Amino acid sequence: MSYRIEYSGKPDRTVRTREELIVQLRNTEAGTVLDIRKLYKSGVSDSVMETYKKYIGEGGTDDT
Repeated sequence: MSYRIEYSGKPDRTVRTREELIVQLRNTEAGTVLDIRKLYKSGVSDSVMETYKKYIGEGGTDDT
């Protein structure tokens, strides 16, 4: 299973795992993600934006 991140103003990105998705979202600026879709092998996709939006922009920089 993979995930597609749909951005505003830049190309969509596909990641292969949930862990990779979370890392990508943490390094993404808030307000730039339009949708996050779970892609199934059958070709069907479901929006999982509500589940993962809490990770967006969470850890882009570390000032310690």
